[in-house]
Amino acid sequence: MARGAIAARIQGDDYQARWFWFQVCRLFSECPKVVRVGYEANNIKSFDDVVVYYQDMEDDEGNPLNAEYYQVKFHVTSAGAFTWEGMMDPSFINATSVSILQRLKNAQAEYAPKGTEAHFILYSPWQVHPDDLLAKVHSQTDGRLDWYRLAEGSPKSKMGRLRAAWREHLGIETDEELCTILRSLRIRQGRTLQEIGGLLNDKLYRAGLVPVEDGRLCNQYDDLVHKLVQLRKTEFTREEIEVICKRENLWMGHSIPEPDAYRVGIRSFLRWAENLEDETNAMLDLLRYFNGRSIQAPELWQQQIYPAIDSFLASNLRYGSSCHLHLHTHASIAFATGYCLNSKSGINVALVQSTGTGREIWRLSPQSNLDQYSTWTFIQELISEEGTDVALALSVTHSVTSDVQEYIAQEHLSVHRIFSYTLPKGASSQAIVDANHAKLLADQLCDHLRNDRTIPERQRILHIFVAAPNALVFFIGQLASSFGLCIFYEYDFDSSTPGAYQPSLMFPPPVVPEHQ
Repeated sequence: MARGAIAARIQGDDYQARWFWFQVCRLFSECPKVVRVGYEANNIKSFDDVVVYYQDMEDDEGNPLNAEYYQVKFHVTSAGAFTWEGMMDPSFINATSVSILQRLKNAQAEYAPKGTEAHFILYSPWQVHPDDLLAKVHSQTDGRLDWYRLAEGSPKSKMGRLRAAWREHLGIETDEELCTILRSLRIRQGRTLQEIGGLLNDKLYRAGLVPVEDGRLCNQYDDLVHKLVQLRKTEFTREEIEVICKRENLWMGHSIPEPDAYRVGIRSFLRWAENLEDETNAMLDLLRYFNGRSIQAPELWQQQIYPAIDSFLASNLRYGSSCHLHLHTHASIAFATGYCLNSKSGINVALVQSTGTGREIWRLSPQSNLDQYSTWTFIQELISEEGTDVALALSVTHSVTSDVQEYIAQEHLSVHRIFSYTLPKGASSQAIVDANHAKLLADQLCDHLRNDRTIPERQRILHIFVAAPNALVFFIGQLASSFGLCIFYEYDFDSSTPGAYQPSLMFPPPVVPEHQ
């Protein structure tokens, strides 16, 4: 075997091993749903690289989810992509006779006969080819194939020919059979080998395991799982992992911060929140309303998403309770969450905020010296003497003002003035230090909007454009009942067009008439 091929094989083994440890760390989460993790599982012939077994777990449609089976495919370069035809080609996964679709069919028949009891996940640094038919049905949100799009078109259409080819390849006759098989499939673009290593260290530390020292050539966790496989040990519980890691001097132990706090989470992004259910007592999953960052239909913001947030919080949090709040969401959702959990809610909220050093619990501290924090730099710009509204542009993580100006011009909004707020050192992902800093900025902003808008402006619409950490957006949302009528906007990051904003939520939320 050539040196390049040997190196690729070793890197592939390391990639699989590190993804295994990524899943092992979930056993030690604050609210674990994982009961066992397998490596090179013996009970399944396909999708056996890494297996995660659940207890009391549901998918986003409320169906019981027993396990997730991973086929981990590492590639040294990016010179390839998933295609609909490649799904039928055994050589695409370095096999000789059985394609990935055929492996999926066999696994689904045994472990997910309804198509819902398990997920079978292709996890690879490669992506779905953007020009392939597969890209038109592949969800960037969670990696599933959208059957409604796949089922579109006559038998002679492009999608019809794709369905026919896959049915023939699988030896099935109906689209209903094909739908059941594909319902359990997920194709997810994995991180690079280096990225997984960096993220894994944070996971190991929070699980109570010894992180890998920077600069080391050898990774003790890669070696350990390979040795365990040689000993024919391939499935592990939390207790077994703890015993093994203590024996190998890899156990530090860990404690759960503020164990009595009730943990809730909301997600509209999957990336960085793949396992949020392990860290929360209750989770609102809004992924079904999005494809990547994009909303599937604009009306879903007001008709589905806001009512879901309001109902979820009302059902899971009570007056006087203390909670940790995870917000892996669009800024609009963070704002709406704060709006629902305003100061009158009586709920003691600590935000779990992602920072450059990992996740931190941001809880307000009454002893904090507020003089240490930077405060707003404010600029106002006259747009039109005939305008009636005010546009609010908050540039904390990056500048938004030029895009806001462009959007106002494109949409001919009746804006009188733009209020632009920045911090003295400029836009940065580290511009806000902690919860007290975020709350101070939110309070100051609220005071400015109350004092600097004229009475006619306060009676009109406040258009809100924000680039800021969700913690700050949440605190602003808590105060937004004093803003009057306001509209929040989301930026389309997939567009290269200046001013690519879209309205999302209106506050106060309009009353939706009940169906007769």
